[in-house]
Amino acid sequence: MAAGEGLIALLDRLIDLFNRQSLDLPDGLFTRRTQFRLNGVAYEEMLGRSPDDPLVLMLARGPAGYRFTVKAVQHALPDARLERGEIAEQSKDGMDIVRCEGWLSGHFRGTGDAAEILVGFELLARGGSIDRVDATIDPDALAKVRDARLRP
Repeated sequence: MAAGEGLIALLDRLIDLFNRQSLDLPDGLFTRRTQFRLNGVAYEEMLGRSPDDPLVLMLARGPAGYRFTVKAVQHALPDARLERGEIAEQSKDGMDIVRCEGWLSGHFRGTGDAAEILVGFELLARGGSIDRVDATIDPDALAKVRDARLRP
């Protein structure tokens, strides 16, 4: 197993915390430089500022970036739950690469319509900490999440 049981256990703990609507994180899972990407675009690029801007780095990366993103998802889907599928692992150039699918479910804010969204995850980790999280979501499903996030 490339990533090791420790990293998988931390991911499962993170999913459990997410499902309990907690913003807590397992210690050491993300560093302050952990980058988050959605459909190939880094979160800091979505903010429209230089990725080297200290404010962008403070908000878009690491534990703060995770919490900011999770709060947006929880606002769009107040009863959001995540289940993960099987994990595929490999090591390359000193990095552990973990891939899995997740099923995000809940009900959209404002309409109550059920959400069943497939999310692909690719995590790049080194030494038990995640350096980068890539999430891939169908653009139509992502548009529904964005619309729900804008509802009061």
